[in-house]
Amino acid sequence: MAKERKALVVHYSPEADSPSLAELNELLNDDWRLMSTTAMGGSGTASSSQFAALVILEREEKKTVGGFTSS
Repeated sequence: MAKERKALVVHYSPEADSPSLAELNELLNDDWRLMSTTAMGGSGTASSSQFAALVILEREEKKTVGGFTSS
């Protein structure tokens, strides 16, 4: 069966909410699985650190027929 792939840059900061981290969690709960991650480094000061990673996800392509989805 065909597979879908998706690339996502996930930003993380211990001091703030991360919309990209929330998106990653939603995708993982929607049958996506982690294929690879690559650290993109960090930035900020000692009191405000930020980190980023490139995340590659994959899942079986979902087919929709007559309004119903099957994987």
